[in-house]
Amino acid sequence: MRYAVWAPVLAVSFAFMVAQTPSGQIEGAPEHAEQERILGLMRAFAEGYVSNLPNFLCDQETRQYEAGKKSKKWHEGDTLTSKLSFHNGEEQRTLQMVNGKPVEPGTKRWRTPLVTEGEFGILLSRVLGPESRASFTWSHWETVREKRLAVFDYNVTKEDSTLTLRLSDLAKAVVPYYGSVYGDPATGAVWRITDAASEIPLALQTREISTTIDYSEISIGEKTYLLPLQATVSLLLEDKKVRNEMDFRAYRKFEAESVIKFGEPGGGEAPKPKR
Repeated sequence: MRYAVWAPVLAVSFAFMVAQTPSGQIEGAPEHAEQERILGLMRAFAEGYVSNLPNFLCDQETRQYEAGKKSKKWHEGDTLTSKLSFHNGEEQRTLQMVNGKPVEPGTKRWRTPLVTEGEFGILLSRVLGPESRASFTWSHWETVREKRLAVFDYNVTKEDSTLTLRLSDLAKAVVPYYGSVYGDPATGAVWRITDAASEIPLALQTREISTTIDYSEISIGEKTYLLPLQATVSLLLEDKKVRNEMDFRAYRKFEAESVIKFGEPGGGEAPKPKR
């Protein structure tokens, strides 16, 4: 996941419910060997995730919210609707509408306080891919959309991190991060993943930043894939809180005759930092 931060930033809480047996007893942790088996399946799933995805299009709706640093009242900002294409493992977005109105070339009358990308595999790869050096510990069982999932907490040190936060070309830093992964114990499929940065330098004017991505089974053509359903990115800045809520819908095939133009005037997407 890549972030571009233009203002000081985010807070997200990870609420969970423990799984219970039919008798109402809390289900205990599996044996160590079983934990390793599940983690192995999850790593295999992550390693092949992007290469197994087809080329596709979908619509991404991003709702922006802000609140005072200590306030619990969120103020709704702009709603951005983009056309997202996934082609040969690369994500591209073209802004189509702002607050339900088509974007006019050459205009920019909205704010983009937070820009993210990478919901389609970057975070999975960073945490569970073959190059990852994340450490994992068992957390709990949880049911997500009627799926009984094994939840592991993970931690990535600064020395092993590939997560870069950027306020400007002069204010950027590689930071450690931590979070949780929710996997199907039978297949290793990841249905939810979270991350949160730590040890953020003061120069970035950001106290906290975190992400939650939820996946669901989506049909494209005649096959079904596990694809992002929704995501939330939250920031706690020096003087306020910022939150983006994203929905991904209307998945369909990227046909050879599909015409997608990127970088046109009025596209409105802020430049994204490089990892």
